[in-house]
Amino acid sequence: MPTYTVLRQHLGERMYLEGEMREAAEAEVAHLIAAGVLRAPDPEPEPEPAPDPAPKPRRARKAGDA
Repeated sequence: MPTYTVLRQHLGERMYLEGEMREAAEAEVAHLIAAGVLRAPDPEPEPEPAPDPAPKPRRARKAGDA
C-alpha cells in the first residue's frame, strides 16, 4: 500500500496529526487527497541506466602474427 503524508489533522482508524505518514489503499483515501488532507506519494524515480562500460583496449599484435 502507498504511504501518504498527512497535511491536515483528521480522524481515520485513529487520529492522524499533521506531518505523520499514513499507509492506505488509494481507493480508501481518494476523497482525502482531493480535499487536500493527504498528499499523494511522489512517483518512484526510475533508476538511471548504468553507463555502458568502456570498451576493452585491443591488444597489440606481435610481429609474427598474421
